[in-house]
Amino acid sequence: MAQSINMINDLTPINEIWKIKVRIILLWEVPNYNNPNVVDSIELVLVDKKGSRIQASIRKIIMQRFSNMVKEGWCRIIAKFGLISNIGKHRTTNHSYKLNFFSKTVVRECEDVQLPLHGLNFTSFAHILKNEIDDS
Repeated sequence: MAQSINMINDLTPINEIWKIKVRIILLWEVPNYNNPNVVDSIELVLVDKKGSRIQASIRKIIMQRFSNMVKEGWCRIIAKFGLISNIGKHRTTNHSYKLNFFSKTVVRECEDVQLPLHGLNFTSFAHILKNEIDDS
């Protein structure tokens, strides 16, 4: 029986057999602190069909395996990944966890016009003035 597709907001580290269908809406390389010419990781922001977002990391040790499978705008099905806490003041998403690629992670192509082209969530100016937003 084929594994069903999960939504990003359902992801928790309790389960290790998640499978998500997402669009890559943002991708950047993180340079090494001591040598800016060396890339330490590829970071992604992923969005599902409900508009939920999560940050994902591909570490240097497995970058070569996945670098040709990820590009901004591409839709992918991703399975067999890990989750870690998304902590800190400056986070790219408000999801409680970050997704980590492992050597066993599976990435497959997919086409899905239902996936958003971006992951923007706008806040009204009134909410900003009233300080009713989570600034983290």
